[in-house]
Amino acid sequence: MGKIILFTNVKGGVGKTTLCSFFATYLSQSGRPVAVVDADIQQSLYDHRQLDLQNHPNAPMPWQIKAFTGMSRDEVATALTNLKKLSCDIIIDCPGNIIDPNLGAIYSMADIAVVPTHYYYDVMKATFKFAEMFKARFRAQMFFIPNNISGIEEGRPGVKVLREDATEQLKPYGILTARIKRSVIVAEYNTLIPLTSYQINAVKFPFKPIIEELEKGGVD
Repeated sequence: MGKIILFTNVKGGVGKTTLCSFFATYLSQSGRPVAVVDADIQQSLYDHRQLDLQNHPNAPMPWQIKAFTGMSRDEVATALTNLKKLSCDIIIDCPGNIIDPNLGAIYSMADIAVVPTHYYYDVMKATFKFAEMFKARFRAQMFFIPNNISGIEEGRPGVKVLREDATEQLKPYGILTARIKRSVIVAEYNTLIPLTSYQINAVKFPFKPIIEELEKGGVD
């Protein structure tokens, strides 16, 4: 336990916060204790939990969430050091702004970095550049999740080329997982309600190699 798993990418709108919540609940339902940190200045995940508590005041809390707001880099590093001592994994929804001063502390202490992406040219180019930068400076094992992929898109020649490029170009940096299909069942999330069987089936194959990495103890 005590592993730090990031959900991060330089590109916004790829489903980072949604998949962070899904992953936390998925692990919790699997019997693996987790805690979540919202390190994004927008505090979307933290605010979502407050809304969920209003709508479901009697629902059990599957995982705790802490917001990193107004903290210096040293304070963030100290907080993460203390969190790593807990008997649970720490999942962090990272800032979308790559120049955030706290990212260096967060990235340097991470064991796993999950990078959601799309099969769009601009998103993939940004993901390639981010992967190159991250791998050169930090030790975390990277996993790239193609997210929100429709069946129609997968059949288009341009998308096939992007998928082939991603498979080849991301290989030096980490693992490209199975994709998450575009569907209403994974379009929204709830931080309190357990995942349905449909939601579990939608994410279990992309999440499988990440969990295998956790179970073997993470990176050295």
